[in-house]
Amino acid sequence: MIGFLGALLVAVAAAGPAAAPADAPVTWSVAPADATGPDGRRVIDVVLEPGGSVVEHVAVTNHSTAPVTFSITANDGYLTERGTFDMLPSGTPPVDGGAWLGVPDEAAVGAGETVVVPVEIEVPATAEPGDHPAGIAASILSTGSEVAVESRVGVRVNLTVAGEAVAGLDGRVVDVSYEPSWNPFAPGDLVVRYEVVNSGTVGLAAAGSAGASTLLGDVEPVSDGEPRELLPGGRVERELRVTGVWPLGPVDARVDVEPVLRDGAEVAAPSTVHLTATAWALPLAPILLALLLVLLVLVVRNRLRRMLADARAEGAASAHAHNPVPPRSPMERTR
Repeated sequence: MIGFLGALLVAVAAAGPAAAPADAPVTWSVAPADATGPDGRRVIDVVLEPGGSVVEHVAVTNHSTAPVTFSITANDGYLTERGTFDMLPSGTPPVDGGAWLGVPDEAAVGAGETVVVPVEIEVPATAEPGDHPAGIAASILSTGSEVAVESRVGVRVNLTVAGEAVAGLDGRVVDVSYEPSWNPFAPGDLVVRYEVVNSGTVGLAAAGSAGASTLLGDVEPVSDGEPRELLPGGRVERELRVTGVWPLGPVDARVDVEPVLRDGAEVAAPSTVHLTATAWALPLAPILLALLLVLLVLVVRNRLRRMLADARAEGAASAHAHNPVPPRSPMERTR
């Protein structure tokens, strides 16, 4: 299926999508289209001037063996914690790009058929230049005893308002800590958690890397993988683990977050975000091992002393038992 999909729990009494047929599973797809049918796009990309308008289309295909009436909704788009695109629940009113999309309430689609749904996009004259992500979904409601499950499949709409947009990226270190190795003679890990925020008006991606500086020099930085998409106002928290850090006192963590603009973006790229933080990497394991060895030496030494003292006392008592001192005579005592 093209676009995004999801399931939401909603109250049965609430107004919502059409109910799904109870005697057969329902499968369907939604795709960008022209007036005649799907046109091969994966998302709808629209660039309009403030006050501009255009008519787009989506194709709803019913892959089931029975006709289904789908509820059609449009709403603001966002990225989930996993980085996938979704749109706000149908019961949440849109406040941005989703409010500029006009769609019919329903679409009746026969078994195995496709219906093209018009999407009227009207941008307010006061709209801020930049990206205003939105989505269009076709959904059904599966009722239960107390709650209903709204299942929806949709299409992403990248709606951009022309004008002087701004690309911006901010960040901060959330936490930095040192995790020693289980081996007291091996280096540990520096764990860095950082947050980045898209402070501009256009979408971009961000890729981060983290390194460390110790008394022995710099540690090779590590990357957090593929750049993570950030919509305007979006934020994401990542964690990086820098290995091979010896516990020799203060360790300076360095995080570099590189912004990546979309192909064809007509804005100046923001600067790379540089973040720093300090953690204390104390050699606790070697210290504890040394203390344990010292304690063991003291215990052994005290025990050897007691054993030696006991042996001397036992030897003296044995010698006295075998060589008693004869008693002195009365005449000897008076001399």
